[in-house]
Amino acid sequence: MVLRYRRRFMGLCNLKLFLMGKMLKTLRVEESGGLNLALQEDSAKTGKVTSAGMYFLCFPVYRLDHTVNPIAATKDADAAFFKKLDGFQPYEITELKAGTHVLAVYGDNFFKSASYSIEALCAAPFVEEKANLRDVEAEILAKRTEMSGFETEYREVLAQFAEMTSRYAQEMQAIDELLRQRVEIHASYTTAPPMKRSSSKSRNKGSIRETIQVRDKKPSTTGDGPKKKKWFNIHLKVDRRKPC
Repeated sequence: MVLRYRRRFMGLCNLKLFLMGKMLKTLRVEESGGLNLALQEDSAKTGKVTSAGMYFLCFPVYRLDHTVNPIAATKDADAAFFKKLDGFQPYEITELKAGTHVLAVYGDNFFKSASYSIEALCAAPFVEEKANLRDVEAEILAKRTEMSGFETEYREVLAQFAEMTSRYAQEMQAIDELLRQRVEIHASYTTAPPMKRSSSKSRNKGSIRETIQVRDKKPSTTGDGPKKKKWFNIHLKVDRRKPC
């Protein structure tokens, strides 16, 4: 697609493809008649189609390159999270100057026919959208700076958490060991060797028999033994002939 502008172009170029793995490129025509690559944008799956867009709004517009730090994303989920905005980089150009520009579609497999459409829209009617885009991208840049400090704080807290988790396991093990020792000590008060307990019982039975025999040998105080004489021995004479 060839675009010719008598003045600079402010707007966006949108590419819609029906095959994966395509790339939109902007080629600038040089005065010598040759072509020079000015900008390129990888396509991404959006809904049922694959699309790529270029924005020329005369202020810095950013792209999110997902290919930045691919190793960190596969090895460390935390690192992938904190490096997620590292691929948020500005476009190399912010406007298309007056002249002739060539839009080219590059595909990694064109053995089969590919259907696509290219739209070039002027940015003048999208005043509110331009302001919203500029504001949200400024917030993303601020968030990227904020995440750098948050990562340091997060790593410190994570190290403390790992230390506390290890100590938790150690303290739990120590408590279980102390309780086990306590149970063993309690058991030692009630458990004795069998031989010692039987000999103790026989000694106790023997002492009980001896006590019973001693009691049987004590003199009885209520049997046929000599009785004590009463201290009184008075004889009273009663005349039975006289009535009382």
